[in-house]
Amino acid sequence: MRRRPLPTFVILCVLSFASCVAHGNDVVVDDSSSADTSEILDAHERALEDVALARARRDAQEALSRVQDFASLAPSLEGLRARGLGAGDGSMGPKGRYPRAPDEEIEDEDERDRWIAAREALYALSALRRIGVIEDEDVAEGEKPWHVSALERSALMGDEWARTAFAYRLWKGFDGVEKDEERAVKIMKEVAMTGLGRGPSTYELKVPTTAEWLRDRERDAGWISESIANRARDQVAMEVDAAARGDNHAHAQLGYRALVGDQGVERNERAAYEHFLEAANRRGGGLPETHYNLGFMHMNGMGTEKNYTAAREQFLKAIALGRVASAYNGLGVLAYNGYMGEQNYTEALYYFEEAAKLEDPDGHFNLAQMYSMGHGVEMNATYGLEIMERASELGHWRAPYELGMAYDLALAVDRNVTKATSYFHVFIEERFDWAKERNDAIEAMIIHKNPWGALVRYALISALGSESASNNVVWLLHKTDAYMGDDRYELAARLLREIIYCHNSPEAQVDLAYLLSSRRAKPDHSDMIDRYDHIHPNASEYDIAAIGHYSAAAFDEEHPYPEALVNLGWKHLLGLGVSVNATRSFELFAKGVVASHDHHEAAPCVAATIISKAWLIAAATSKRMNFGTLGLPAAHFRPGSSYVNQSSGSSAALRVIRLIELSERYILIGLTLALASVLAYRVTLTYRVPL
Repeated sequence: MRRRPLPTFVILCVLSFASCVAHGNDVVVDDSSSADTSEILDAHERALEDVALARARRDAQEALSRVQDFASLAPSLEGLRARGLGAGDGSMGPKGRYPRAPDEEIEDEDERDRWIAAREALYALSALRRIGVIEDEDVAEGEKPWHVSALERSALMGDEWARTAFAYRLWKGFDGVEKDEERAVKIMKEVAMTGLGRGPSTYELKVPTTAEWLRDRERDAGWISESIANRARDQVAMEVDAAARGDNHAHAQLGYRALVGDQGVERNERAAYEHFLEAANRRGGGLPETHYNLGFMHMNGMGTEKNYTAAREQFLKAIALGRVASAYNGLGVLAYNGYMGEQNYTEALYYFEEAAKLEDPDGHFNLAQMYSMGHGVEMNATYGLEIMERASELGHWRAPYELGMAYDLALAVDRNVTKATSYFHVFIEERFDWAKERNDAIEAMIIHKNPWGALVRYALISALGSESASNNVVWLLHKTDAYMGDDRYELAARLLREIIYCHNSPEAQVDLAYLLSSRRAKPDHSDMIDRYDHIHPNASEYDIAAIGHYSAAAFDEEHPYPEALVNLGWKHLLGLGVSVNATRSFELFAKGVVASHDHHEAAPCVAATIISKAWLIAAATSKRMNFGTLGLPAAHFRPGSSYVNQSSGSSAALRVIRLIELSERYILIGLTLALASVLAYRVTLTYRVPL
């Protein structure tokens, strides 16, 4: 869990998106720290790991005490400000450059290690106290909560995660931090510039895993963890066996693992090259993607000698066999840089355009650079910006940084601090590998059955502004035994309000509505903002708050949320805080179907329609037979109600039931007479005199 400090890289910005085309095919940069082992940092790392490996908070108490001991080594907030440190406030140093990280000024190694351990301990404790699973220290009235002060101290001490988390609070203006977007964008940009030096974090043979939401686990019976599936214990052994039997895909996967050192496979570029070569030389030409991989390795001299001619041949094979988008981009890189002779912008432009047509993120990125700098085409920075935004949407690692710089420096677009900060935040999330902590949290929950460990890891990412991590913290609080305090539902509700404020999350709206309607959390003033037109006059404050959140998610102008629509439909059917109106229920169920993106979202809406209609028919029939309304409000069946005015099925059903009842009566009479005849016959046999 310990995060080694990264060197600070200073990038000089010019009036273009970057000083050169950043290729999607760049060589992997390994920026892992080469620092010698340190007893202080090792002890700090063990303390953090012990906190996460504990099975419950009570088991983590001793480890938390050790973390607190490290945090106590940090200077006070006043002391840090007195030193004039600028790492936490985005202030510029001499000649417009950002100041060095504070730990770089400390010459004594032990003192520097204590500084690093203290700032990371402060961040960890701040993240855990923010979600309420460990008690916050008392502060005088009017002062910031301890976890906010601790976060600011850690940021001033140069911790990149703390700086990101503090800047996020400045951007959004919450958690006791006053909104200041100008200061936020300065800090975010400085952190992003540090992350820029990392380059592509992996050689991506496959699409990286996306953030997983634990709430989907209970809503979808077929849910699996993609990150866990990719890290299955026996996966490598299966791939080795399949490769020995000549399986192309197994060779390709083992090549990827050897190239990046994945799943316990030692990093070995030569072994990776040989695996790709095996997969490419099979009957039928092999896998198209492996030809691209070989071209990439030839172009960069990885596992083989650098050979641009061989790289071009492999790229062309990949295109001939399967129109591999990244192969078009590779040809564009060769032409742009003149690796085959002279630079040829016209050829490069053609290949980048072909790659972009196939939605290759590197193709979009490099095409945007060419338009922005006028290489091979008339300069059009505005169009370049549009293409860059598409590259960002497709997941290009550097595109969010370039967009952040464009919006911050007003390059081909009006200055927009909010958009600039947002893009820098996206860039930082990928560069600082939040996904690893998320994957570790999923593993703790699914494989090791340790909700507390998952909660700790998600808390660290949640503080940075990750919506998925925050939602998972909430899920763990009110669905598992990760934390069993009496206030766990209130803590969950507080975090949900924060998610709604920062992300306008419909999932959070629905989850908060559930906690309020079930009386597990108390409403506050922020829950009373959204009002629904059909609220019942006698509705409680819990119902008013819950229905307000359901309606806010259900009737969002851009993305109506099906789960909120179906819940609101049930409220109308059962008359829970809203008017009893079956017609309104069916309208909401139908809107939920229309708003659904796939059959998983639509299924609850369709099921609700079928169940509701069957329930209403059965209840109407039961009421006419004086058996009650089967749990439905009697208002559905009063003259003039929406259901009575349009229902005819219940009368037909009643006639059928009465016919069945009449038949049953005659059958019962017949059976009774038959039984009486049998008994009478047996009696006569008893008194018969034997001969």
